Amino acid sequence: MIESMTGYGRSEGTHREYAIVAELRSTNHKYCDISVRLPKFLLPLEIPLKKLLQERFTRGRLELAVTVNGAAEQTKRMEVNLELARQYLALMKEIQSKLDLPGRPDLGMLMEFRDIISPADVEDVTGELESRVEVLVRDAMGRLESMRKKEGQTLAKDLLRRIGMIEKALGRIEVRIPAMLREYQGRLKDRIERLTKGVKLEPARLIQEVALFAERSDVTEELTRLKSHMKQFKSMIRGSAAVGRSLDFLIQEMNREVNTIGSKAADAAVALGVVGIKSELEKLREQVQNIE
Repeated sequence: MIESMTGYGRSEGTHREYAIVAELRSTNHKYCDISVRLPKFLLPLEIPLKKLLQERFTRGRLELAVTVNGAAEQTKRMEVNLELARQYLALMKEIQSKLDLPGRPDLGMLMEFRDIISPADVEDVTGELESRVEVLVRDAMGRLESMRKKEGQTLAKDLLRRIGMIEKALGRIEVRIPAMLREYQGRLKDRIERLTKGVKLEPARLIQEVALFAERSDVTEELTRLKSHMKQFKSMIRGSAAVGRSLDFLIQEMNREVNTIGSKAADAAVALGVVGIKSELEKLREQVQNIE
């Protein structure tokens, strides 16, 4: 069944002291437009994740956001080298004693030695985090796809319902065509009799005029092509491939055939049916914009 381009998927997980969230949103777009937001230390994952999304989805604006809580605190943790501080303090006291200097060494003096406080050695778990993030992104993709499929089922029901309405309107037009020709023949005969004031008409000439009108009004080819397009449309909706663009093209072709039918068949009832069909085609076109 077809899929909608609108959906949302979220997946949460942990790795050691890190809390990871992967959020994936999808909205309508003519092509496949992907944006990925990652923490700086995971930027090497951007291209692989984009490729992962491109392999699964063919249309839509996809926005992936990954947040990792706990990583910033770990990378900024500091530590104090107390042994080194004791050595500095002892040396300052020795200098003071030997040079007979006033005052006493204090914390402010010790803090001048920058190497007493330094960043702690943090275990590099970037590789492990990358693997965990990919797992969560795949899970978010699955949730997004599930939502898109549910939306697609709703869209499919609406599209098939509207195609059914178009088929009924088309059936009424087909029934109307023969009656339209008979009515034209009667109107033409009455008009000629009025103009000729009762002069007897040649049946062959009347038949010829009606035949010319029937040829100009013949919409058999248009009806056949329109039926074929609708059959294809229904088949694509029931399929599993990404058919949004193909459906959009078919609607354009159906609209072209309907316009031709309206211009050829100079009849009020047919024109009314054509207006109704065009209205449904426009609604179909709007809905198809949501399909992958």
